[in-house]
Amino acid sequence: MNKGIIAFVIILLIFIVVAYHFTGFKFLTGGNKAPTTISTISTTSVPETTVSLPSYTTINSSATVQPCGAFQLIGQSYNTTYTTLCRSTGTTYGLWVAGGNSGSESVKILGADNKTYLNQSSTYRCITFFENWTGPPELYSVIFRTGPGTGSCGNAQIVMNGTTTPPTATTYNNIIYNGNFGNGEYTGWTVTGNGFGLTPLNLSYANGNSMCYYGQPWSNYNGTYVATTYNCGTSVAPGNLTSSLFQVNPAKPFLNFRIISPQDNFLYIEIVAQNNTPLLIAHFDTYNISRSINASSNFANVTIPLTQYINKVMRVKVVAISESSDYIAVGDFYLSNRPVQDSHLVANITALKG
Repeated sequence: MNKGIIAFVIILLIFIVVAYHFTGFKFLTGGNKAPTTISTISTTSVPETTVSLPSYTTINSSATVQPCGAFQLIGQSYNTTYTTLCRSTGTTYGLWVAGGNSGSESVKILGADNKTYLNQSSTYRCITFFENWTGPPELYSVIFRTGPGTGSCGNAQIVMNGTTTPPTATTYNNIIYNGNFGNGEYTGWTVTGNGFGLTPLNLSYANGNSMCYYGQPWSNYNGTYVATTYNCGTSVAPGNLTSSLFQVNPAKPFLNFRIISPQDNFLYIEIVAQNNTPLLIAHFDTYNISRSINASSNFANVTIPLTQYINKVMRVKVVAISESSDYIAVGDFYLSNRPVQDSHLVANITALKG
């Protein structure tokens, strides 16, 4: 009797275990009842607010953060955007620029606060002081764009340093400082007399005003600003315009520039030594070139060979003497490895003792 009860209990336990394994006792709660669902509340976390520098397409971004007061960026390729970083202490910096062989340049400086602190462009070829800029102590993104080519004076580049005015005693190698007056000022040149005015002539403005050109609008000039005694009217005031010092490098012994000048003994170009002793004098008659519709407003390409002055330090001097009743206009000065003088142009270049 006891053995039969024990066997029944064992069989019942086996049945319960098997029933739970296969049904989970769903038959006790109703097999068609929908399962219980658990509601969840999703939360969206708000990211911490950050300020990031903008990104740009570049070919040589630098991970190194340069100090803004000792900064240089060189662009060896044309039509290219270069981006890098500099850190400012909040002081004022001088920006120096050169379009070089690319022909033009532009610089934009953006702060970590996404504000634009400098946005400029020019057709400077050789390294030239452009302007000062100041921003708060922070990280800056420097975006440098080069031009399409047809320039000169080596690689395009920008320099920033604490020199906020051009050094007057600097001797430039391979370049005529501010050779095309690209910032609209005679920066780096010494002006005496009233003949060339206080600033160069803006050709874009002049060509929109018939009083500011003679016969036909100004043409065949690479930049925007030109030094001239025709400041919206022929000037007979005397004046001299003298460049910063430069050294003649054996690789670039030709001084090229553009000029409008009649055959006039009172309008000419001088090359003077470091002590201002005249070395040579050059007269150009650009009116005789048949290619010009109106030679009195069309610039000619001219060259002064400096091969006999290799490694010597000198200046360019533009001379306008008051006895002249005509005018002279010059610009686009640069040193090159070859001459570019227009054919059929009459030039009289005389070496002087000194």
